Amino acid sequence: MSRFSALRILAATAALGALPATGLAQSAGGHWVSISPEGGTVLALAVDPRFPTTIYAGGIGTGVFKSFDGGESWSFSGIAGANVFALAIDPVQTSTLYAGTNRGVFKSNDSAASWTQMSAGISAKPIKAVVVDPLTPTTVYAGTPGGVFKSTDGATTWTSASNGLGAQPVNALALDPQSPSTIYAGTANAGLFRSTDAAASWTAAANGLTPTLIHSLAVDPKTSSTIYAGSGAGLFKSTDGAASWTAVGGQPSNFFALAIDPATPSTVYGGTGGQVLKSVNGVGRWERAMTGLPVQIVWALAVDPVNPSNLYVGTQNGLFKSIDGGVSCAAANSGFTPLLAYALAVDPAAPSTVYVGVPTGIFKSVDGGMSWTPTTNNLPAVPVWSLLVLPGSSEILAGTDVGIYRSTDGGTTWTSVGPPAPTYGFAIDPDSPSKVYAVGVGGTLPSGQQLGSVGRSTDGGMTWTLFVGDTGTSPPVFYAAVVNPSSSASPLIIGTDAGIWGTRVGGQGGLHLITNGALASRIVVALAEDPVSRSTVYAGTDDGLFRSTDGGMSFPTQVTNGLTPTGIFALLFDPDSASTFYAGTNGGVFVSTDGGASWSPMNLGLRRPAVNALVRAPGPGGALYAATNGAGVFLFSDELEAREPATPATPLRRPRLVGPRVTYPPASSSGLTDRPEK
Repeated sequence: MSRFSALRILAATAALGALPATGLAQSAGGHWVSISPEGGTVLALAVDPRFPTTIYAGGIGTGVFKSFDGGESWSFSGIAGANVFALAIDPVQTSTLYAGTNRGVFKSNDSAASWTQMSAGISAKPIKAVVVDPLTPTTVYAGTPGGVFKSTDGATTWTSASNGLGAQPVNALALDPQSPSTIYAGTANAGLFRSTDAAASWTAAANGLTPTLIHSLAVDPKTSSTIYAGSGAGLFKSTDGAASWTAVGGQPSNFFALAIDPATPSTVYGGTGGQVLKSVNGVGRWERAMTGLPVQIVWALAVDPVNPSNLYVGTQNGLFKSIDGGVSCAAANSGFTPLLAYALAVDPAAPSTVYVGVPTGIFKSVDGGMSWTPTTNNLPAVPVWSLLVLPGSSEILAGTDVGIYRSTDGGTTWTSVGPPAPTYGFAIDPDSPSKVYAVGVGGTLPSGQQLGSVGRSTDGGMTWTLFVGDTGTSPPVFYAAVVNPSSSASPLIIGTDAGIWGTRVGGQGGLHLITNGALASRIVVALAEDPVSRSTVYAGTDDGLFRSTDGGMSFPTQVTNGLTPTGIFALLFDPDSASTFYAGTNGGVFVSTDGGASWSPMNLGLRRPAVNALVRAPGPGGALYAATNGAGVFLFSDELEAREPATPATPLRRPRLVGPRVTYPPASSSGLTDRPEK
């Protein structure tokens, strides 16, 4: 997990726990409308065995979503912003569920209407696997980066159960349904282990199982000595309870998910880095399944236990369902809008063209967010933290987890142009639009600590020159920047996790610490310069908003006066009304109409209101967009009636937008060896 993603996710989710369920106090008139691309990275699926039209799904930043109608529609069901890696249903009391997340184990006793964190005794996170003993459902096992943990009281308390396994990272767990004291654990780097005494002890069970990376496990429900292991080198099968294994040839290397037809266990489904495969003879022969499924990384599979012709598929870009045993499929994302949205950009030459950066790339809309298309050709399936459309050119820069990418054709294709390191923010010289700065593009220490540096381009992002610290010490992590060419002290002001840094006059030379003071113990993730008084600079931090009146040389004043949230992740001066100032926070969007002197919330309709980015289209009446931490993209409208999220099949009529008048996609598995983790 990068420190950037950790900062945003942890601060946002911590604040969400304190927010009222029905939203914050609102300013009058106007509300937010969800226009998010439907879908999201789905890592976990579970079907209620008693009421199989009830389905649960979770993934990257999604929390848990629930469907009552077999995947026809979805609604949010809790654990906002969490990465959900595993879901398990109590087979006896099916209203009881467990979720394995990046924040530990959560439990629901009311069919996901409410959740409680139940991680006492678990010393390692995230929770990659959860299984429930079908004979004694109060016994639950969790697979973690530090081995296996066991609870015998329904997850109230946990103890380590890794004798013989050690602290091996566990990706997958499976119980023998006929003898649940026999458990299998698939690890990240030591192959498979087996316990025959309810996890009291473990022994290696990898005879013939050559790969050390195990993604998934499945046990034949009728012949439990038959086990399948999906690995980083294909699928392996055992017919003797894991005493020996045989490779099943003819498939891609990574098998991320497995599912067995409970009525006909010789029918097996496999989720790979690009497709769903099906075998009807115990994996003797594979065929590609799910006609109509785009090339997707398939992370999760689930078969309806009552009607096995219903197959559910969780992918990097949402949910799919087959009703004919995997012959064909259709998207099943209606209402499933959990998207983690990190960055936003609007093309100033075509204001209805909007880009959003997400954990797996970029989505583009040409109709103001009414419909979306992934734009990922040559763009790796990695988080996009920042976006910039260059003025007058419609060329786009994307700051990703692996460097800077540039598109000259509206996002259709992308070219790598920057250092292969995380890029968290861009800043453009207002007096010279071809001069662009990128922050957070430094290297990494052996400890994993990311070093900050700044890239500067004078040709619109085609080529870059790097600057590093000139103080003789390792620079901090750089998150945000603003450019003030008229400054006599530092033309480039950089927000870091160790105060404010900058460049020498003229932007030449190395980087150096300008000030820390009140910001020394805070992380600066957003900066904004007052367009009227350019010596006034604001710093949004993980602990409040601060103001400088000397061009960023010091930040002595913390801004409150109505601005109650602590995490300030986005700052935006309205491009057509300089006195209007927006703040995206872990408590939603706040607005000031007096240049930051006083603030009011504007959160009506903003579900799970943690906001990572804000952008407004130029021109009178230009749209205001918000990128949220787990609920996708929202647009501010003065419509009075509620509306449903956009879907490709039924695009919404365009709302009336409020501008300055505030009265209130294809990916490859290449190099991918494990489930994504934030």
